[in-house]
Amino acid sequence: YDAAASGGAEYFRRACALQDAALELLRVAVADRISVISTQIQDALNLPKVPLKADKLEASLVYTRFHGISKRSNKLITIARRRLDALGDGSVAAVGYEDLLTLCRNTYCGAREVLLTSTVRNHMDILKERHGLVGMTRLASVFLIRLCTVETALYLDFFGDPDKRRHPRKAVKGSVQTNDEGKSEEGDEDKEERNQEAAATRRQQHNNTNNNNNNNKVPAAATLTSQILSEDSTFRDAEFQSMLGGLCSSLHRTIRRGLVSILDLDVLCQVVSVLREERSVANKSPTTMAAARAVSGVIQDAQERLIFCANTALHKEVVRFKPTPADLNYPGKFLGEKPKAAIVIEDDKRDSKEPSSTEERKEEVNDPSATSDPNDAVAAQLRVYESWFPPMRSVLRILSKIFRVVEPRVFEDIALQSVQSCTKSLKEGSIYILRASGQIHADLFLVKHLLILREQLSPFDIQLRSVERQLDFSEAGKAVSRFLANRNRRLFSMSTENALITLLREGVSVQESSVDSKRDLEDCLRSACNDFIEHTSSSLLGPIAIFVDQCKNAVGSGSGSTDVLIKAPFMNAVLVKGVFSKALENLEGALENVSKQMHLYLENTATQSILMKPVVRKMTRSLEEARRFVGEVPDGANNWEEGAKEEVLKLSEAFETKVKSTTSKHGTR
Repeated sequence: YDAAASGGAEYFRRACALQDAALELLRVAVADRISVISTQIQDALNLPKVPLKADKLEASLVYTRFHGISKRSNKLITIARRRLDALGDGSVAAVGYEDLLTLCRNTYCGAREVLLTSTVRNHMDILKERHGLVGMTRLASVFLIRLCTVETALYLDFFGDPDKRRHPRKAVKGSVQTNDEGKSEEGDEDKEERNQEAAATRRQQHNNTNNNNNNNKVPAAATLTSQILSEDSTFRDAEFQSMLGGLCSSLHRTIRRGLVSILDLDVLCQVVSVLREERSVANKSPTTMAAARAVSGVIQDAQERLIFCANTALHKEVVRFKPTPADLNYPGKFLGEKPKAAIVIEDDKRDSKEPSSTEERKEEVNDPSATSDPNDAVAAQLRVYESWFPPMRSVLRILSKIFRVVEPRVFEDIALQSVQSCTKSLKEGSIYILRASGQIHADLFLVKHLLILREQLSPFDIQLRSVERQLDFSEAGKAVSRFLANRNRRLFSMSTENALITLLREGVSVQESSVDSKRDLEDCLRSACNDFIEHTSSSLLGPIAIFVDQCKNAVGSGSGSTDVLIKAPFMNAVLVKGVFSKALENLEGALENVSKQMHLYLENTATQSILMKPVVRKMTRSLEEARRFVGEVPDGANNWEEGAKEEVLKLSEAFETKVKSTTSKHGTR
């Protein structure tokens, strides 16, 4: 208006008064009407004291009464919104319309939250009691997706833009209609509202009859949304999304209470898997993003609980594992021997609710697979699985469960620590087997389990690398001494010369170290194979290996001269011939024993062949060295008469031929 014009101020005053009156009428017709309807519904249904049943929710007054007033409210809100758009953001008069729309949205969202909260929470509790946590997770997620869709449709009926609907409803005679000039034509409003409420009730009852099990029909909800939404983004209002988030938080509240008491990894993995599936369904529609956010929060809580339980199980079954003689009964486990009963002193601090590792191993020993049909492939595989060392079995079982349900970085960190602990436990177990059963059993035990561990970890496709950082305080004492000795220290200087900064920089340092569990595993496997080759070749050579070592020591003590070797007592021709004869006599039994034990521990013949080839090569080199030492002794010295060397050489060649033929025969078995 023109303030300088005659009567301009009075015109402005009256215009503001008329606008305030119009805003008051709109407020009474929309916001107050919503509050009155909400109060009437609460009184009629005794809400929130008595929650409604979920299958009757959409046909109840909670929806029918609101559908009855939605059309007229939407027309009035559209008038206010178009007036606001016409005034522009910089207009003083636009503030009143903004406040009105905000009041209407807040009133609507508050009323809907009061009406629905108790019903939603009660439905969550009922689902948990009837179906358990896993079943409740799926059904509750489907219910919330449906609820978000229906609530979005209702919200758009109130606050949506009719021009952006795909299927706008036809105008009803007597309702408030708006023409292009922004004028409204009013009919018999009260009568029309009653007619709309009755029609909405009939529609909701009809839809509820046709979709009695709508909790399991998410596509129906998506179809409902697609019929209403096009380019209308009114449902993204912060107030409405906050209200939906509050309703969906009931899922988080119910599942979180159940997660706290769960220790079973299988249940936790199922919960995470189900929630991920439902989140993918909720993310497909923009109207169900509130449900998707709620499900994402529950997934994070479930993953945290899963990680905690996995770390606890690994610490208990791997890091703090104390093996019993039954656990290290090798090769008795492969031969089907029943382990002897062992007395194990349990930790008094152990939680009485958690089963002890001894009880778990008793259940494993009494596993029905041990007495099942030996021809059954599943039972045979179970027997092989039960023969594994318990810590390695626990590591592979836990990693296989959590691989798909936790974040890759978290999984790799857990795998890195568990592989380190498992490798250490295997080494300690091999030491016990060495004392109880012998060297070959200890070597094959370690080789077998490290091969299995490497093979079972390969499908995970992880690097098992990390950088560990530690604070080093070794120079802290000297730094403190220099700090106290410096009388001109600047404590409040805003520069790098500050005495406190200097103290921290000089006294504390960060030490970084690279950890590669996969490399450590490979090194441990390589070392175990080398030990097996060394011990097996020495065992098969028997006295020949001792003879070669004595010759090397004699030559070394003589500074490379053969005089000491020639005069050595062990180089006597009769003794040397006896050494080769005895070794050849014991060779067949030793080879049979090695072949038997390798077949017992290593089922793959290719693996057996790979391990035996370096053993044969090492034995061949030892025989060549023995023949070389014998050849250096002149005839006639130390009882080496004519023909003695030929006999020893023949025995050596017979020994070598028998080793190669026997190993090749067993390799092709």
